[in-house]
Amino acid sequence: MGIFSGYNRKFTALKDEDVEKYLDERDRSELSRIIWKMNELRIKDNKSVNAYLVVNIDEPYAPDVVALMKTNGHWSVINDPNQLEAIIADDQLQIPVYEMGD
Repeated sequence: MGIFSGYNRKFTALKDEDVEKYLDERDRSELSRIIWKMNELRIKDNKSVNAYLVVNIDEPYAPDVVALMKTNGHWSVINDPNQLEAIIADDQLQIPVYEMGD
């Protein structure tokens, strides 16, 4: 597992190109509404509307990003039973296959 040991997904990132390619107009409208609602509720809770930098873990510079995050205290292990644990083996992202009901 190496550098990505302890990685747990904290954010959901969607590539805009994929949203346009794979979602129909209704799906895109619903997604837009959901994002708008979440932003409005964050504002109501006196939180900022965040913007994020996204790094794919299969990029060659990803270990450098992880090291920087660790240095700044932004890399931690979160035990969440609802999150899927992926591993990196032979420079490949491997996601376990689960049967329904597992």
